[in-house]
Amino acid sequence: MTDSSIFYIFYGLIQGITEFIPISSSGHLNILEIFFKSLESRNYLYETSAHFASLLALLLYLFANKYFSKSNIRTYWKILIYATVPTILLGLMLKYYDVNYISLKLIGYTSITGAILLYASDKVKKFKVEIKNKNTKFILAGFFQCLAFLPGFSRAGSCIIAFRLFGESRKYSSIYSLYMGIPIICLSFFSNIKEFENFIIDKNLSLIFIATFFAAYFTITVFIKAINKIGFTPFVIYRILLGLILLIYLS
Repeated sequence: MTDSSIFYIFYGLIQGITEFIPISSSGHLNILEIFFKSLESRNYLYETSAHFASLLALLLYLFANKYFSKSNIRTYWKILIYATVPTILLGLMLKYYDVNYISLKLIGYTSITGAILLYASDKVKKFKVEIKNKNTKFILAGFFQCLAFLPGFSRAGSCIIAFRLFGESRKYSSIYSLYMGIPIICLSFFSNIKEFENFIIDKNLSLIFIATFFAAYFTITVFIKAINKIGFTPFVIYRILLGLILLIYLS
């Protein structure tokens, strides 16, 4: 196996493991690309393959575990569209102004900031906001999700922070963050694929797809089963350590 093949497998594993847990897939992939490929902008070809694999793994998990039943679809499909509107509007604005950069320093700061907010939403009762209407929770979580445009903040993390602040359990905060991920990952996939006149599947993209799919499905399964028991503190510690390592490295 060549060094190049190892990179693509590693890329897929990182995407699959980090996409649905609160530690930021984009931040980790940015770090990987900077250190191993010297890239200073997003690689849409890699992202498209990884997002498609992530989406299939997510849908398979939801179907297999009956979270994607007909009643759930009827209950959530409209509210998921409404909750995605803030992200779409901000994404269009960033695309219009061509905001596209990678900053290790920013990833360091957002990793730490996200960790603090995740800990506060999970542990500090005085920060809880009692909201009974589930639709309102999803719409507000949609605004929180916009924080994921900051490299290293985490889309899953921003949604989990919102739902924990609004009184949901750890498990259901995590499951709702999976629901919120469906339209976002779909949009990411279709917006990225438009960047290419010809989309050719080669060995490297296949490696990314396969590694991402299996890593994502395994991670979602373990994460949802264990989260009520282990809590979010391990992710908080990891994010703070990652942020400190990056900031120390850059100092």
